[in-house]
Amino acid sequence: MRNKKKQYLWGLVALLLLSSLFFASLHFLGPKDRVAVIRVEGEVEDFRYADLLDRALRDSRVKGVVVEVNSPGGTVQACFETEAVMRKLASEKPVVVSMKEYATSGAYLLSTPARYLFARSTTLTAGLGVIAIWVSYENKLEKEGIKYYRWCTGELKDMGAWYRSPTPEENRYLQSLVENMLREMTDRIKRNRPQVENVLESLKNGSTVYGTEALALGLVDGLGTFKDAVDKVEEFTGLKKGTYRLVYF
Repeated sequence: MRNKKKQYLWGLVALLLLSSLFFASLHFLGPKDRVAVIRVEGEVEDFRYADLLDRALRDSRVKGVVVEVNSPGGTVQACFETEAVMRKLASEKPVVVSMKEYATSGAYLLSTPARYLFARSTTLTAGLGVIAIWVSYENKLEKEGIKYYRWCTGELKDMGAWYRSPTPEENRYLQSLVENMLREMTDRIKRNRPQVENVLESLKNGSTVYGTEALALGLVDGLGTFKDAVDKVEEFTGLKKGTYRLVYF
């Protein structure tokens, strides 16, 4: 009885080993070519999406990329850097964007280098603009009789400090800063999609549009789903179903 139990256990171990070898062989002997999928979700606040795009650029097995965007944008630095890497990637490999519920502001910017942009009919996009916020507790401090003292190496060194309000000079400086950033944003969009130059001026007020209007304005190239984006990458790369692997980065 004990010998039969041992034989059963050894047989089970052998079966598990053979199964592992079988699935490992599928992995290594399967299609070498890849289509990478990169999902941009939520606010773009760091360089992680830029790093993922760079990874797809450097991977010789990746023949095309689908970037799925569901984001309201993010910080200026992160969105500008992501757009720059996206542009470099799109210059070397076919990139198709699939917009979900929304792709506004910096998220629209980073989408524009793609060869083809899909949106849903109800996707919210555009919303171009830059915002800077300064929250001051100066009145509260005065009301509670709290004083502060400052020593700075420059008048703008503590700009944004919570204990005081902006000076007229700082107001002018910050307004100039956000306007310059918006100019840089729209310049990048025009470079990536020259066909939208005539409509950008009307969108600088931060207004958003649905996918159907975005298509009419030339902000996107078509209305479609994630599957449509994958099919478009196949069209651009010449890959056929079953000859490549869809890999999520």
